[in-house]
Amino acid sequence: MWPFKKRSSTNRKAEYLSKKSGFFSSIEGRVFSGWDTSSNSIDYYLKEDLTKLRARSRALVRKNTYGKRFIDVMKSNIVGPNGIQDNAQRMMANGKPDSRSNTAVEKAFKDWSQNHCDFYGKSCFADLQNVAIACAAQDGEFIFEKVQGGKYDYQLKAIDPELLDTQKNEKTKRGEIRLGVEYDAMGRIARYWFRERGFNGDYQTANTYSIKADRIIHCFVPLYPDQSRGLPWTHAALEATKHLEKYQEGAIVNARASANTFNVVKSQPGDAYTGDEDAGNGDSYANVEAGSILDIGNKEIVNIDPNYPHQMFDAFVKSNLRSIASGLGISYHSLSNDLEGVNYSSIRAGVLEDRELFKTYQNWFVRCFVRTVFEDWVMYAHPKKAIVLPGGRPVDGPPFSYQAATYQPRRWSWVDPQKDGTANQLSINERLKSRTQIMREQGDDPDAVWAEIAKENELMASLGIQPSTPEPT
Repeated sequence: MWPFKKRSSTNRKAEYLSKKSGFFSSIEGRVFSGWDTSSNSIDYYLKEDLTKLRARSRALVRKNTYGKRFIDVMKSNIVGPNGIQDNAQRMMANGKPDSRSNTAVEKAFKDWSQNHCDFYGKSCFADLQNVAIACAAQDGEFIFEKVQGGKYDYQLKAIDPELLDTQKNEKTKRGEIRLGVEYDAMGRIARYWFRERGFNGDYQTANTYSIKADRIIHCFVPLYPDQSRGLPWTHAALEATKHLEKYQEGAIVNARASANTFNVVKSQPGDAYTGDEDAGNGDSYANVEAGSILDIGNKEIVNIDPNYPHQMFDAFVKSNLRSIASGLGISYHSLSNDLEGVNYSSIRAGVLEDRELFKTYQNWFVRCFVRTVFEDWVMYAHPKKAIVLPGGRPVDGPPFSYQAATYQPRRWSWVDPQKDGTANQLSINERLKSRTQIMREQGDDPDAVWAEIAKENELMASLGIQPSTPEPT
């Protein structure tokens, strides 16, 4: 017999780890069975899963209270009550703002936004922004077609992302089509392929058509290189939300049975009862009324008293909601509307993190959609002479010179405005912030605020009212 030294389990584990990999999470074995060990492009997975992910995400938003709450939170905080506003910033040759032209551009764009932007004539631009964010959160993407027409020769036509043909994947003479998006030989988007809308909203038609890429606004938050379609923002929380929904459903069923406490009469040996599902009076067990007695045989009485949900129900629901909120990227109290046990400091920390996420989404939304729409609108409205100065004369100069603008998303106030006002005054005194910056942080247009203050002072002076002077801090 060969002599050998017995190795401890600790030594065997160390030897196993050293031989397998330098990273614990790349080890294979029984304990890690079922964990993916290969990977492909995101389009490879979206080809198989996007349709199902989107269907489940839409069901979550339609049927689940937390799904609806998530969409409402996104629309309220990204778009806000008035939508993202534009402020024209055309400059004259001397480097000063061209106030007359900027006012004309803003007035014309406001008219387009409120009355002429929607191809179907149903929505204003703020409504279309809300539709875009709802689609992005629910479906992972939103799509608009640019249509020439109307007073400013430019309108937007909303397209359901479900119509962009996910199943159209093929090689072409000059490139390829992936998930309904056609690429040329250089990898640039050339066309989009859509399914025709069938009768009564049927999307499962075989007929397809294409639209050139320069006529389509297709926006999603890119998470991977070479990604063709967007992922629903709800995707990481779908499974946990479904588990919680079924758990609550089971708890409600048991609670209703417990509230409707009832008795049944059990048959004795030799009884002629045949075991029919319904009681003698035809009532089904699923429709038991409070205090009823169901006769199912002879005279032995058995009490039925479900004792669930128990005292751990709230803790379990809260634990799952925290997981769901993490998957959705927002704080627990924003998703659940649960402010129990929070204080000013804790809620401020959560709100600050939420607002940084909302600002990230706002910047993405401005870059991919709002700015694109404004710049396109200028290029169509200017040649049609639809942007006019006071007096009726159209603006002159090249149209691209009128594309300069800043964009003001919504901003938020705090529950203690006195402290915030004191902090802002201190920042001004110490030259850390300008008044203009503070106005933008509050969601105001500085030019409009200054103009309103000047108009107010002029009106007060004409009436012999001395404007009040603020006391120094």
